[in-house]
Amino acid sequence: FTSDASHELRTPVSVILAQCELSLEEPRSSEEYEDALRTIQRQGRKMSKLVNHMLDFTRLEMRADSYMRQKLDLTELVRSVCFDMALIQEKEIVLNYEVQEQVEFVGNYQLLSRMLTNLISNAYRYGKEQGHIFVSLKHLEQEIELSVADDGIGIATEEQEKIFRRFYQADNSRSVAGTGLGLSMVYEIVQFHDGTISVESELQNGSTFIVTFKNIN
Repeated sequence: FTSDASHELRTPVSVILAQCELSLEEPRSSEEYEDALRTIQRQGRKMSKLVNHMLDFTRLEMRADSYMRQKLDLTELVRSVCFDMALIQEKEIVLNYEVQEQVEFVGNYQLLSRMLTNLISNAYRYGKEQGHIFVSLKHLEQEIELSVADDGIGIATEEQEKIFRRFYQADNSRSVAGTGLGLSMVYEIVQFHDGTISVESELQNGSTFIVTFKNIN
């Protein structure tokens, strides 16, 4: 993990140093300095996001007991996250949701909110212009099923088993900004709650991520 993280940080650090050295070589116009600062700011934000994700992983793995579990209203949690995320309207994508009432679960509110937020953010990131996202929450006998579906670019069959690995990004996503940690964080949160996660996807026909929790008492 440290080796991979170091590799991911190396590029933005190199870009920042190169931009600084280039700007200091000789006097530049105010426009050129402004462009340089924008580049440094963009790379700095990328590093900040990556470091924050790394800290989240460390806390979850090394101090899992700091995340207390309690009985919570999963219906209200999902509805609240979806309501907020629907306001984004990135690429004119429309987010709809359907949640079953009175779905209760013993878990950590912060982590479960992060899990759903990451899944929806992922759907926005790889969605198509004027596309759709659909979130569903329902009981299935003694299980709870939460799914996030989109009609975006999809994931190749051979890459579907790799997407939950840390820092992994599929070939068709390289032009999309990301740290490669969003889905791996989702996986860790699902594991923390003794659940399972799977994906159904086809290139150019969207993806559906399905989270199932069995310990609902």
